[in-house]
Amino acid sequence: MNADGGTIAWAALMAALVVAYIMGMKRDPTLNGNRMLKIALIWVGIIGGAYFLVRTISGMP
Repeated sequence: MNADGGTIAWAALMAALVVAYIMGMKRDPTLNGNRMLKIALIWVGIIGGAYFLVRTISGMP
């Protein structure tokens, strides 16, 4: 797979979004590690799905 600048930028932005979200959630005392992991996996699925959807619609290589 040959990653271009747009793909790398997308991945970096989405990773930063997930990290910021998880860091904000760490303040919630009701969350344990297992629940945070499940939420992080859901975020990865949403972001990955959105990436492939945009890629398909826009015709990105």
